[in-house]
Amino acid sequence: MDKTIETYLNQMVNELNCDEKEKKEIAEEMNDHLNLLKNEYIEQGFTDEEAIQKALKSFGELRKISNGYQESLYPYYKLFRGGTWILFGLYSLVLLWNLLFVRMIDRIINHDLFNRYFWYPQNYNSIFDMEVWKLNASIIPFKNSFDYITGSQRFNLDIIINNTVGNILIFLPLGMFLPILFKKYNMLSKVFISSIIISFLIEALQFSLQIGQFDIDDIILNTIGCIIGYFVIITIYKIRNLPKKNIFQETKS
Repeated sequence: MDKTIETYLNQMVNELNCDEKEKKEIAEEMNDHLNLLKNEYIEQGFTDEEAIQKALKSFGELRKISNGYQESLYPYYKLFRGGTWILFGLYSLVLLWNLLFVRMIDRIINHDLFNRYFWYPQNYNSIFDMEVWKLNASIIPFKNSFDYITGSQRFNLDIIINNTVGNILIFLPLGMFLPILFKKYNMLSKVFISSIIISFLIEALQFSLQIGQFDIDDIILNTIGCIIGYFVIITIYKIRNLPKKNIFQETKS
């Protein structure tokens, strides 16, 4: 296969919502059509390179062809993609509301009163004091989770659930949305790294704004939830024969 034609076909099929076997079949079919066009132009007296360029131009613009194939493979492509973006927006709003915004509002309203999200030692100067960090930062993995689980007599059940299972569940949808909406998140490693970064940023913001404690357990449990969400999508793919890499490929790279 000519290198120019091969590059053209790879770019086109990589945008499609289908498995690798279907992509290969489509590429082979299109290659046959392009070679027919190429031979017609060669017979008309054009050079090999000129014939290839004219064949590609005659065949059509890459994006339009890709979208046409996409519509034929998955008729509800635009509807599903649009609906998924709406759900992702709502999920992001709920996530940020619960972890940041509602706490910021509570902090502003009760600024001169009790802060239930952050502990202050006596005679502290700023949040950079070591005593503040000791009270509001935990960097020992699973220390707080173990305390919640073994200290059921000291904590209400809802507090235990929110700080253990809740931290897993709240990031589970993120692991599902990322590979669906963004092409570069079709690998577990990228979902894993992104979930750590996002969770770390939220923890850092909570601490710096004094609306929450920095807890390494939260980052670990959030990441576990995100990974579970990723495997849920992979499982759905295997059951329903959905595309493995990502459900809709026309995304930002």
